[in-house]
Amino acid sequence: MHADSLEVVGWQDGGVMMSSVPEEPRPMILRVMVSLEGSEPAIWRLLDLDASLTLDRVHEVLQVAVGWRDAHLHSFTDTDPYQRVRPVNGISPASRRWVSQDLLEDSDGALPERDFTIGAVLTPGSGPVFYEYDFGDSWTHRLDLIEALPAPAGAPRARLVDGARRAPLEDSGGIDGYHELLDALTDPGHDDHDDLTAWVAWTAGPWQDFAPDQLDADGVNTELTRLFTVSDTVGNTVGETDDQPGAERQPLVQDITDRLPAGMRREFRSYLNTADLDEPALVDAGFAEAMTAPYSWLIRRIGLDGLNLTAAGWLPPAVVHQAMVELGWAEHWPGRANREDQTLPILRLRKSAQRLRLIRRIKGRLVLGAAAKRLLEDPVGLWHFLAHALTNRTRHDAERDATVLLLIEIAVGIHADWDDCLDAVAFGLGALGWRTRAGTELEAGDVHGLLSESREALRSLGIHTGYGRTTSTVTPQGCTFVRAALHP
Repeated sequence: MHADSLEVVGWQDGGVMMSSVPEEPRPMILRVMVSLEGSEPAIWRLLDLDASLTLDRVHEVLQVAVGWRDAHLHSFTDTDPYQRVRPVNGISPASRRWVSQDLLEDSDGALPERDFTIGAVLTPGSGPVFYEYDFGDSWTHRLDLIEALPAPAGAPRARLVDGARRAPLEDSGGIDGYHELLDALTDPGHDDHDDLTAWVAWTAGPWQDFAPDQLDADGVNTELTRLFTVSDTVGNTVGETDDQPGAERQPLVQDITDRLPAGMRREFRSYLNTADLDEPALVDAGFAEAMTAPYSWLIRRIGLDGLNLTAAGWLPPAVVHQAMVELGWAEHWPGRANREDQTLPILRLRKSAQRLRLIRRIKGRLVLGAAAKRLLEDPVGLWHFLAHALTNRTRHDAERDATVLLLIEIAVGIHADWDDCLDAVAFGLGALGWRTRAGTELEAGDVHGLLSESREALRSLGIHTGYGRTTSTVTPQGCTFVRAALHP
Protein backbone atom coordinates (compact mmCIF):
# COMPACT_ATOMS: atom_id res chain seq x y z
CA MET A 1 0.00 0.00 0.00
CA HIS A 2 1.40 3.38 -0.95
CA ALA A 3 2.37 5.61 1.96
CA ASP A 4 0.27 8.48 0.66
CA SER A 5 -2.89 6.42 1.23
CA LEU A 6 -2.22 5.91 4.97
CA GLU A 7 -3.00 8.05 7.98
CA VAL A 8 -2.11 7.91 11.71
CA VAL A 9 -5.28 7.00 13.66
CA GLY A 10 -3.84 6.24 17.12
CA TRP A 11 -1.15 4.50 19.17
CA GLN A 12 -1.06 0.84 20.09
CA ASP A 13 1.67 -1.01 22.03
CA GLY A 14 4.03 1.86 21.48
CA GLY A 15 3.62 1.66 17.71
CA VAL A 16 1.61 3.34 15.07
CA MET A 17 -1.71 1.81 14.00
CA MET A 18 -2.21 2.47 10.29
CA SER A 19 -5.49 2.63 8.38
CA SER A 20 -6.55 3.24 4.80
CA VAL A 21 -7.98 6.67 4.08
CA PRO A 22 -11.52 6.16 2.73
CA GLU A 23 -11.58 6.89 -0.97
CA GLU A 24 -13.67 9.85 -2.08
CA PRO A 25 -16.77 8.69 -3.94
CA ARG A 26 -16.34 9.10 -7.66
CA PRO A 27 -18.45 11.82 -9.31
CA MET A 28 -21.40 10.25 -11.07
CA ILE A 29 -23.49 11.18 -14.08
CA LEU A 30 -27.16 10.27 -14.10
CA ARG A 31 -28.75 9.65 -17.48
CA VAL A 32 -32.34 10.75 -17.01
CA MET A 33 -35.34 10.51 -19.31
CA VAL A 34 -37.65 13.51 -18.88
CA SER A 35 -41.13 13.07 -20.36
CA LEU A 36 -43.93 15.63 -20.34
CA GLU A 37 -46.91 13.58 -19.24
CA GLY A 38 -49.85 13.41 -21.60
CA SER A 39 -48.02 14.91 -24.59
CA GLU A 40 -48.85 13.39 -27.95
CA PRO A 41 -46.63 13.30 -29.94
CA ALA A 42 -44.31 12.95 -26.98
CA ILE A 43 -42.28 15.89 -25.73
CA TRP A 44 -39.19 14.46 -24.07
CA ARG A 45 -35.55 15.10 -23.20
CA LEU A 46 -32.71 12.70 -22.45
CA LEU A 47 -30.32 14.44 -20.07
CA ASP A 48 -26.99 13.70 -18.44
CA LEU A 49 -27.00 15.29 -14.99
CA ASP A 50 -24.30 15.60 -12.38
CA ALA A 51 -25.60 13.53 -9.46
CA SER A 52 -24.47 16.27 -7.05
CA LEU A 53 -26.78 18.90 -8.55
CA THR A 54 -29.27 20.12 -5.97
CA LEU A 55 -32.90 20.13 -7.01
CA ASP A 56 -33.01 23.92 -7.31
CA ARG A 57 -30.28 23.65 -9.96
CA VAL A 58 -32.11 20.77 -11.64
CA HIS A 59 -35.10 23.11 -11.87
CA GLU A 60 -32.93 25.59 -13.78
CA VAL A 61 -31.66 22.83 -16.07
CA LEU A 62 -35.19 21.64 -16.83
CA GLN A 63 -36.34 25.16 -17.62
CA VAL A 64 -33.59 25.47 -20.23
CA ALA A 65 -33.74 21.93 -21.57
CA VAL A 66 -37.51 21.81 -21.99
CA GLY A 67 -37.82 25.48 -22.95
CA TRP A 68 -39.95 27.04 -20.21
CA ARG A 69 -39.71 30.67 -19.14
CA ASP A 70 -39.62 30.30 -15.34
CA ALA A 71 -42.76 32.42 -14.97
CA HIS A 72 -44.58 30.11 -12.54
CA LEU A 73 -44.08 28.09 -9.35
CA HIS A 74 -42.75 24.55 -9.35
CA SER A 75 -42.10 21.55 -7.11
CA PHE A 76 -40.59 18.06 -7.14
CA THR A 77 -42.34 14.95 -5.77
CA ASP A 78 -41.57 11.25 -5.68
CA THR A 79 -45.16 10.37 -6.61
CA ASP A 80 -47.22 11.56 -9.55
CA PRO A 81 -49.13 14.58 -8.13
CA TYR A 82 -52.17 13.78 -10.29
CA GLN A 83 -52.34 10.02 -9.96
CA ARG A 84 -54.33 8.42 -7.17
CA VAL A 85 -52.09 6.70 -4.62
CA ARG A 86 -53.14 3.09 -4.05
CA PRO A 87 -52.76 1.78 -0.48
CA VAL A 88 -50.59 -1.28 0.10
CA ASN A 89 -51.92 -3.54 2.88
CA GLY A 90 -54.21 -0.69 3.86
CA ILE A 91 -51.34 1.79 4.21
CA SER A 92 -50.80 4.62 1.75
CA PRO A 93 -47.12 5.02 0.93
CA ALA A 94 -45.57 8.21 2.20
CA SER A 95 -44.58 10.73 -0.45
CA ARG A 96 -42.07 13.51 -0.37
CA ARG A 97 -42.31 16.95 -1.92
CA TRP A 98 -39.48 19.39 -2.47
CA VAL A 99 -40.14 23.10 -3.02
CA SER A 100 -38.25 26.36 -3.40
CA GLN A 101 -37.38 28.41 -0.33
CA ASP A 102 -40.20 30.91 -0.84
CA LEU A 103 -42.83 28.14 -0.75
CA LEU A 104 -41.61 26.36 2.38
CA GLU A 105 -43.75 28.27 4.88
CA ASP A 106 -46.96 27.55 2.99
CA SER A 107 -46.23 23.90 2.20
CA ASP A 108 -46.81 21.61 5.17
CA GLY A 109 -44.28 18.80 5.28
CA ALA A 110 -42.42 20.02 2.20
CA LEU A 111 -38.65 19.79 2.03
CA PRO A 112 -36.25 22.49 0.78
CA GLU A 113 -35.17 21.59 -2.75
CA ARG A 114 -31.80 23.26 -2.33
CA ASP A 115 -30.85 20.77 0.41
CA PHE A 116 -31.32 17.61 -1.69
CA THR A 117 -29.36 16.40 -4.69
CA ILE A 118 -30.81 14.64 -7.70
CA GLY A 119 -28.49 11.71 -6.95
CA ALA A 120 -30.06 11.33 -3.50
CA VAL A 121 -33.71 11.37 -4.60
CA LEU A 122 -33.45 9.59 -7.98
CA THR A 123 -31.80 6.23 -7.39
CA PRO A 124 -32.06 2.76 -8.96
CA GLY A 125 -34.54 1.77 -6.25
CA SER A 126 -36.47 5.01 -5.88
CA GLY A 127 -38.79 4.94 -8.84
CA PRO A 128 -39.43 8.11 -10.87
CA VAL A 129 -39.37 11.69 -9.62
CA PHE A 130 -41.94 14.20 -10.88
CA TYR A 131 -41.35 17.85 -11.62
CA GLU A 132 -44.47 20.00 -11.77
CA TYR A 133 -44.25 23.45 -13.35
CA ASP A 134 -47.11 25.99 -13.15
CA PHE A 135 -49.64 24.74 -10.60
CA GLY A 136 -52.45 26.17 -12.75
CA ASP A 137 -51.63 24.48 -16.06
CA SER A 138 -49.92 21.60 -14.19
CA TRP A 139 -47.16 20.70 -16.63
CA THR A 140 -45.98 17.42 -15.09
CA HIS A 141 -42.61 15.98 -16.10
CA ARG A 142 -41.66 12.43 -15.23
CA LEU A 143 -37.96 11.87 -14.52
CA ASP A 144 -36.79 8.25 -14.94
CA LEU A 145 -33.27 7.12 -14.17
CA ILE A 146 -31.90 5.22 -17.14
CA GLU A 147 -28.43 4.55 -15.75
CA ALA A 148 -25.75 5.96 -13.48
CA LEU A 149 -22.26 6.27 -14.92
CA PRO A 150 -18.87 7.39 -13.62
CA ALA A 151 -18.29 10.93 -14.81
CA PRO A 152 -15.47 11.39 -17.31
CA ALA A 153 -12.98 14.14 -16.56
CA GLY A 154 -14.28 17.57 -17.48
CA ALA A 155 -17.86 16.41 -18.04
CA PRO A 156 -20.42 19.25 -18.06
CA ARG A 157 -22.79 19.27 -15.13
CA ALA A 158 -25.79 19.08 -17.44
CA ARG A 159 -26.08 18.05 -21.09
CA LEU A 160 -28.92 17.36 -23.50
CA VAL A 161 -28.29 13.99 -25.15
CA ASP A 162 -31.46 13.80 -27.23
CA GLY A 163 -35.05 14.96 -27.28
CA ALA A 164 -38.08 15.83 -29.38
CA ARG A 165 -40.36 18.84 -29.87
CA ARG A 166 -40.35 22.24 -28.26
CA ALA A 167 -42.06 23.04 -24.98
CA PRO A 168 -45.75 23.97 -25.06
CA LEU A 169 -46.58 27.64 -24.91
CA GLU A 170 -46.85 29.07 -21.44
CA ASP A 171 -50.42 29.60 -20.18
CA SER A 172 -51.95 27.49 -22.96
CA GLY A 173 -54.19 25.57 -20.55
CA GLY A 174 -52.20 22.48 -19.67
CA ILE A 175 -51.45 19.59 -22.00
CA ASP A 176 -55.08 19.18 -23.14
CA GLY A 177 -55.42 22.90 -23.80
CA TYR A 178 -52.15 22.86 -25.75
CA HIS A 179 -53.36 20.00 -27.94
CA GLU A 180 -56.59 21.88 -28.63
CA LEU A 181 -54.56 24.99 -29.47
CA LEU A 182 -52.47 23.08 -32.02
CA ASP A 183 -55.60 21.68 -33.61
CA ALA A 184 -57.07 25.18 -33.95
CA LEU A 185 -53.88 26.56 -35.47
CA THR A 186 -53.85 23.92 -38.21
CA ASP A 187 -57.54 24.41 -39.06
CA PRO A 188 -58.23 27.76 -40.82
CA GLY A 189 -61.94 27.04 -40.49
CA HIS A 190 -61.82 26.83 -36.70
CA ASP A 191 -63.93 29.53 -35.02
CA ASP A 192 -60.98 30.75 -32.94
CA HIS A 193 -58.24 30.25 -35.55
CA ASP A 194 -57.48 33.94 -36.12
CA ASP A 195 -57.65 34.94 -32.46
CA LEU A 196 -55.46 32.02 -31.38
CA THR A 197 -52.96 32.69 -34.16
CA ALA A 198 -52.58 36.25 -32.88
CA TRP A 199 -52.30 35.01 -29.28
CA VAL A 200 -49.58 32.55 -30.27
CA ALA A 201 -47.63 35.27 -32.07
CA TRP A 202 -47.71 37.47 -28.95
CA THR A 203 -47.00 34.65 -26.49
CA ALA A 204 -44.20 33.04 -28.50
CA GLY A 205 -42.72 36.48 -29.02
CA PRO A 206 -40.75 38.16 -31.80
CA TRP A 207 -37.49 36.28 -31.39
CA GLN A 208 -38.43 32.95 -32.90
CA ASP A 209 -41.24 31.52 -35.00
CA PHE A 210 -43.48 29.06 -33.19
CA ALA A 211 -42.66 25.57 -34.51
CA PRO A 212 -44.03 22.76 -32.30
CA ASP A 213 -41.89 20.05 -33.91
CA GLN A 214 -38.53 21.79 -33.55
CA LEU A 215 -35.85 21.39 -30.90
CA ASP A 216 -32.57 23.30 -31.08
CA ALA A 217 -30.34 20.79 -29.27
CA ASP A 218 -27.11 22.72 -29.88
CA GLY A 219 -28.69 25.92 -28.59
CA VAL A 220 -29.96 24.11 -25.49
CA ASN A 221 -26.51 22.75 -24.72
CA THR A 222 -24.97 26.17 -25.20
CA GLU A 223 -27.37 27.56 -22.60
CA LEU A 224 -26.79 24.64 -20.23
CA THR A 225 -23.08 25.32 -20.41
CA ARG A 226 -23.71 28.99 -19.63
CA LEU A 227 -25.60 28.04 -16.47
CA PHE A 228 -22.30 27.00 -14.99
CA THR A 229 -18.79 28.42 -15.13
CA VAL A 230 -16.15 26.89 -17.36
CA SER A 231 -14.49 25.33 -14.30
CA ASP A 232 -17.81 24.15 -12.90
CA THR A 233 -17.67 20.59 -14.23
CA VAL A 234 -18.90 17.41 -12.56
CA GLY A 235 -17.58 17.18 -9.02
CA ASN A 236 -16.95 20.91 -8.76
CA THR A 237 -19.71 23.07 -7.25
CA VAL A 238 -18.37 26.52 -8.05
CA GLY A 239 -21.15 29.09 -8.54
CA GLU A 240 -21.68 31.51 -11.39
CA THR A 241 -18.87 34.01 -11.88
CA ASP A 242 -21.26 36.94 -12.40
CA ASP A 243 -22.11 36.84 -8.70
CA GLN A 244 -18.50 37.09 -7.57
CA PRO A 245 -17.42 40.36 -5.90
CA GLY A 246 -15.67 42.71 -8.25
CA ALA A 247 -17.11 41.17 -11.41
CA GLU A 248 -17.08 43.65 -14.28
CA ARG A 249 -20.34 45.06 -15.51
CA GLN A 250 -21.71 43.09 -18.44
CA PRO A 251 -21.90 44.67 -21.91
CA LEU A 252 -25.37 45.93 -22.77
CA VAL A 253 -26.57 43.01 -24.88
CA GLN A 254 -25.07 40.42 -22.54
CA ASP A 255 -26.67 42.15 -19.57
CA ILE A 256 -30.11 41.96 -21.21
CA THR A 257 -29.57 38.31 -22.17
CA ASP A 258 -28.46 37.22 -18.72
CA ARG A 259 -31.48 38.84 -17.07
CA LEU A 260 -33.96 36.98 -19.25
CA PRO A 261 -35.54 33.77 -17.93
CA ALA A 262 -33.10 30.95 -18.70
CA GLY A 263 -35.54 29.22 -21.02
CA MET A 264 -35.76 32.32 -23.26
CA ARG A 265 -32.07 33.00 -23.71
CA ARG A 266 -31.50 30.49 -26.50
CA GLU A 267 -34.13 32.02 -28.78
CA PHE A 268 -32.94 35.53 -27.96
CA ARG A 269 -29.34 34.67 -28.82
CA SER A 270 -30.55 33.11 -32.06
CA TYR A 271 -32.36 36.35 -32.85
CA LEU A 272 -29.25 38.39 -32.08
CA ASN A 273 -27.14 36.24 -34.40
CA THR A 274 -29.03 37.61 -37.40
CA ALA A 275 -27.81 41.14 -36.69
CA ASP A 276 -23.99 40.77 -36.93
CA LEU A 277 -23.63 42.79 -33.75
CA ASP A 278 -20.09 41.56 -33.16
CA GLU A 279 -18.76 43.25 -36.28
CA PRO A 280 -16.65 46.30 -35.43
CA ALA A 281 -18.27 49.70 -35.84
CA LEU A 282 -15.73 51.46 -38.06
CA VAL A 283 -16.28 55.13 -38.88
CA ASP A 284 -14.23 57.74 -40.74
CA ALA A 285 -14.39 61.49 -40.39
CA GLY A 286 -16.63 62.09 -43.41
CA PHE A 287 -19.04 59.38 -42.33
CA ALA A 288 -19.19 60.76 -38.77
CA GLU A 289 -19.56 64.37 -39.89
CA ALA A 290 -22.54 63.52 -42.11
CA MET A 291 -24.38 61.68 -39.33
CA THR A 292 -23.69 64.15 -36.56
CA ALA A 293 -24.31 67.24 -38.71
CA PRO A 294 -27.46 68.37 -36.81
CA TYR A 295 -25.75 68.13 -33.42
CA SER A 296 -22.54 69.68 -34.76
CA TRP A 297 -24.51 72.58 -36.22
CA LEU A 298 -26.32 73.21 -32.94
CA ILE A 299 -23.28 73.13 -30.66
CA ARG A 300 -21.26 75.30 -33.05
CA ARG A 301 -24.12 77.80 -33.27
CA ILE A 302 -24.35 77.98 -29.50
CA GLY A 303 -20.58 78.20 -29.29
CA LEU A 304 -18.40 78.82 -26.29
CA ASP A 305 -20.21 82.08 -25.56
CA GLY A 306 -23.67 80.49 -25.31
CA LEU A 307 -26.96 81.51 -26.94
CA ASN A 308 -29.78 83.61 -25.49
CA LEU A 309 -33.30 82.17 -25.67
CA THR A 310 -36.43 84.25 -26.22
CA ALA A 311 -38.42 85.51 -23.26
CA ALA A 312 -40.73 82.51 -23.72
CA GLY A 313 -37.76 80.14 -23.56
CA TRP A 314 -37.49 79.25 -27.27
CA LEU A 315 -34.64 79.47 -29.75
CA PRO A 316 -34.70 82.80 -31.60
CA PRO A 317 -36.72 82.61 -34.86
CA ALA A 318 -33.70 83.54 -36.95
CA VAL A 319 -31.72 80.64 -35.50
CA VAL A 320 -34.57 78.20 -36.10
CA HIS A 321 -34.89 79.27 -39.74
CA GLN A 322 -31.12 79.20 -40.25
CA ALA A 323 -30.92 75.65 -38.88
CA MET A 324 -33.76 74.40 -41.09
CA VAL A 325 -32.14 75.87 -44.21
CA GLU A 326 -28.54 74.88 -43.55
CA LEU A 327 -29.48 71.35 -42.48
CA GLY A 328 -31.61 70.90 -45.61
CA TRP A 329 -34.86 70.39 -43.72
CA ALA A 330 -36.76 73.51 -44.77
CA GLU A 331 -37.80 72.22 -48.19
CA HIS A 332 -39.62 69.26 -46.58
CA TRP A 333 -41.31 71.30 -43.85
CA PRO A 334 -44.55 73.25 -44.37
CA GLY A 335 -44.81 76.81 -43.18
CA ARG A 336 -42.20 79.44 -42.39
CA ALA A 337 -40.05 77.14 -40.20
CA ASN A 338 -38.96 79.91 -37.85
CA ARG A 339 -40.76 79.16 -34.58
CA GLU A 340 -39.22 76.40 -32.50
CA ASP A 341 -42.52 75.36 -30.88
CA GLN A 342 -43.99 74.80 -34.37
CA THR A 343 -40.89 73.37 -36.04
CA LEU A 344 -40.59 69.86 -34.66
CA PRO A 345 -37.22 68.86 -36.18
CA ILE A 346 -35.47 71.72 -34.34
CA LEU A 347 -37.46 71.25 -31.14
CA ARG A 348 -36.58 67.53 -31.14
CA LEU A 349 -32.93 68.26 -31.86
CA ARG A 350 -32.62 70.74 -29.01
CA LYS A 351 -34.38 68.45 -26.50
CA SER A 352 -32.27 65.51 -27.60
CA ALA A 353 -29.04 67.49 -27.22
CA GLN A 354 -30.10 68.49 -23.71
CA ARG A 355 -31.02 64.93 -22.75
CA LEU A 356 -27.65 63.66 -24.04
CA ARG A 357 -25.99 66.47 -22.04
CA LEU A 358 -24.32 68.11 -24.98
CA ILE A 359 -25.99 71.38 -23.99
CA ARG A 360 -27.60 72.84 -20.87
CA ARG A 361 -30.13 75.56 -20.20
CA ILE A 362 -29.03 78.06 -17.56
CA LYS A 363 -30.97 81.24 -16.75
CA GLY A 364 -32.49 81.75 -20.18
CA ARG A 365 -29.39 80.72 -22.09
CA LEU A 366 -28.18 77.58 -23.80
CA VAL A 367 -24.57 76.72 -22.99
CA LEU A 368 -22.33 73.86 -24.05
CA GLY A 369 -21.65 70.92 -21.78
CA ALA A 370 -18.10 69.78 -21.15
CA ALA A 371 -18.27 67.07 -23.85
CA ALA A 372 -19.57 69.50 -26.48
CA LYS A 373 -16.76 71.95 -25.77
CA ARG A 374 -14.25 69.14 -26.19
CA LEU A 375 -15.83 67.80 -29.39
CA LEU A 376 -16.61 71.02 -31.28
CA GLU A 377 -14.15 70.15 -34.06
CA ASP A 378 -14.06 66.37 -33.62
CA PRO A 379 -16.88 64.68 -35.59
CA VAL A 380 -15.57 61.16 -34.98
CA GLY A 381 -15.35 61.83 -31.26
CA LEU A 382 -18.86 63.34 -31.30
CA TRP A 383 -20.18 60.28 -33.17
CA HIS A 384 -18.77 57.92 -30.54
CA PHE A 385 -20.00 60.17 -27.73
CA LEU A 386 -23.55 60.09 -29.09
CA ALA A 387 -23.44 56.31 -29.55
CA HIS A 388 -22.37 55.89 -25.93
CA ALA A 389 -24.72 58.55 -24.54
CA LEU A 390 -27.81 57.07 -26.17
CA THR A 391 -27.87 54.16 -23.72
CA ASN A 392 -26.10 55.81 -20.79
CA ARG A 393 -28.01 59.10 -20.48
CA THR A 394 -31.39 57.54 -19.81
CA ARG A 395 -33.58 58.64 -16.91
CA HIS A 396 -34.02 55.19 -15.38
CA ASP A 397 -33.31 51.50 -15.97
CA ALA A 398 -36.61 50.78 -17.73
CA GLU A 399 -35.86 53.45 -20.32
CA ARG A 400 -32.36 52.09 -20.75
CA ASP A 401 -33.63 48.54 -21.29
CA ALA A 402 -36.22 49.82 -23.76
CA THR A 403 -33.56 51.73 -25.68
CA VAL A 404 -31.26 48.70 -25.88
CA LEU A 405 -34.14 46.51 -27.09
CA LEU A 406 -35.07 49.14 -29.70
CA LEU A 407 -31.48 49.26 -30.96
CA ILE A 408 -31.52 45.47 -31.23
CA GLU A 409 -34.74 45.67 -33.26
CA ILE A 410 -33.13 48.22 -35.58
CA ALA A 411 -30.03 46.05 -35.95
CA VAL A 412 -32.00 42.89 -36.72
CA GLY A 413 -34.19 44.79 -39.18
CA ILE A 414 -37.16 42.43 -39.24
CA HIS A 415 -39.72 44.90 -37.87
CA ALA A 416 -39.69 48.02 -40.05
CA ASP A 417 -42.98 49.44 -38.81
CA TRP A 418 -42.78 51.53 -35.63
CA ASP A 419 -45.80 49.83 -34.07
CA ASP A 420 -44.21 46.42 -34.67
CA CYS A 421 -41.02 47.66 -33.02
CA LEU A 422 -43.05 48.86 -30.03
CA ASP A 423 -44.69 45.43 -29.69
CA ALA A 424 -41.31 43.69 -29.87
CA VAL A 425 -39.79 46.00 -27.25
CA ALA A 426 -42.86 45.57 -25.02
CA PHE A 427 -42.41 41.80 -25.20
CA GLY A 428 -38.75 42.08 -24.24
CA LEU A 429 -39.47 44.42 -21.33
CA GLY A 430 -42.14 42.02 -20.07
CA ALA A 431 -39.67 39.14 -20.26
CA LEU A 432 -37.25 41.22 -18.17
CA GLY A 433 -39.94 41.66 -15.52
CA TRP A 434 -41.01 45.26 -16.17
CA ARG A 435 -44.64 46.08 -15.41
CA THR A 436 -46.74 49.22 -15.06
CA ARG A 437 -47.21 50.74 -11.60
CA ALA A 438 -50.57 48.96 -11.48
CA GLY A 439 -48.80 45.65 -12.01
CA THR A 440 -50.12 45.07 -15.53
CA GLU A 441 -48.11 44.15 -18.60
CA LEU A 442 -46.65 46.98 -20.64
CA GLU A 443 -48.51 47.95 -23.79
CA ALA A 444 -47.31 49.75 -26.90
CA GLY A 445 -48.38 53.14 -25.50
CA ASP A 446 -46.29 52.64 -22.36
CA VAL A 447 -43.27 51.70 -24.43
CA HIS A 448 -43.77 54.63 -26.80
CA GLY A 449 -43.39 56.95 -23.82
CA LEU A 450 -40.21 55.20 -22.68
CA LEU A 451 -38.67 55.48 -26.15
CA SER A 452 -39.76 58.98 -27.14
CA GLU A 453 -36.44 60.67 -26.37
CA SER A 454 -34.28 57.88 -27.79
CA ARG A 455 -36.33 57.92 -30.97
CA GLU A 456 -35.84 61.67 -31.37
CA ALA A 457 -32.08 61.22 -31.12
CA LEU A 458 -32.16 58.46 -33.75
CA ARG A 459 -34.26 60.68 -36.02
CA SER A 460 -31.80 63.55 -35.72
CA LEU A 461 -28.96 61.18 -36.60
CA GLY A 462 -30.74 59.98 -39.73
CA ILE A 463 -30.75 56.31 -38.70
CA HIS A 464 -33.75 55.70 -40.97
CA THR A 465 -34.62 56.94 -44.43
CA GLY A 466 -38.06 58.21 -43.33
CA TYR A 467 -39.65 59.81 -40.30
CA GLY A 468 -43.40 59.17 -40.40
CA ARG A 469 -45.32 56.77 -38.22
CA THR A 470 -43.20 54.00 -39.76
CA THR A 471 -39.49 53.67 -39.14
CA SER A 472 -38.77 53.01 -42.83
CA THR A 473 -35.42 51.53 -43.96
CA VAL A 474 -32.34 51.59 -41.76
CA THR A 475 -29.37 53.14 -43.54
CA PRO A 476 -25.99 51.34 -43.61
CA GLN A 477 -24.61 54.19 -41.52
CA GLY A 478 -27.48 53.64 -39.08
CA CYS A 479 -26.55 49.96 -38.69
CA THR A 480 -22.96 50.92 -37.91
CA PHE A 481 -24.10 53.47 -35.34
CA VAL A 482 -26.39 50.93 -33.65
CA ARG A 483 -23.54 48.43 -33.32
CA ALA A 484 -21.44 51.13 -31.69
CA ALA A 485 -24.28 52.09 -29.33
CA LEU A 486 -24.75 48.49 -28.24
CA HIS A 487 -21.03 48.03 -27.57
CA PRO A 488 -19.95 51.29 -25.91
